Amino acid sequence: MSLTLPPSVLLALWLPSPSSRGAAVVEGQDGAHTVEDPTINDSDDSDGSGDPDDPLPLSAWMARVGRPTRVTAVLPAPADPIPGLPLALEAGEAVIHESGPGLRRLLVPSPSGTSMVWRVSALPTAAPPFDASQARREVHRATQEAIEALIELDLARERPDLADALNDLITAVIDPRILPPAVDPRRVELLERSARLLGICELALADDGAAATALQARRRAEVLRPLAAVARRGVSAATERWAPTSGAAG
Repeated sequence: MSLTLPPSVLLALWLPSPSSRGAAVVEGQDGAHTVEDPTINDSDDSDGSGDPDDPLPLSAWMARVGRPTRVTAVLPAPADPIPGLPLALEAGEAVIHESGPGLRRLLVPSPSGTSMVWRVSALPTAAPPFDASQARREVHRATQEAIEALIELDLARERPDLADALNDLITAVIDPRILPPAVDPRRVELLERSARLLGICELALADDGAAATALQARRRAEVLRPLAAVARRGVSAATERWAPTSGAAG
């Protein structure tokens, strides 16, 4: 089974090496993605020929802004919002893109028909960095806790089909064809583990109707939601990339 990664995660993985191939991976089977970026005219369009109100094809936007000094995907949720990113909270995902002194962008995907529009806004302050080493430890621990919790909650007895889906997720991997070349294997491993954990938690939490009582549903949420938050932070740590001159996190 292959893990499905959100568009923001794919974009964050490919932005350090902008290319038409990367844009194609992000777009997948959708129509061509576009980017609405009102910050690009002053900072990146040196000849003044661009109109910030005109959307750019994703590949053209990637080429225009070039390699970021820092990039990471974020997956905020109401239970664990990221301060200063309300637009990302509404969408459930976004990409933080920094390039040059003080230039910080937040890219939020918004479905448009069968395609996607990435809406860009300026970030007044830098988001705190993520610690990949700490994330590895937390995701490993949280995965064990999630498996033990699901056994204790006895979801297999309530929903055998759900148990099969959870078993598939535990061994799911990322299709290497959607990854940039020469990506750090440690980050791929962290991303896989985090995506598995998040998938397990979301699948179990989405099945509240299987709980025999409201108490069981509440217990499931109390146990799994904090573990899902660990998984989301793990995804951010795995996708965070710094330019060599800025140092590396994790």
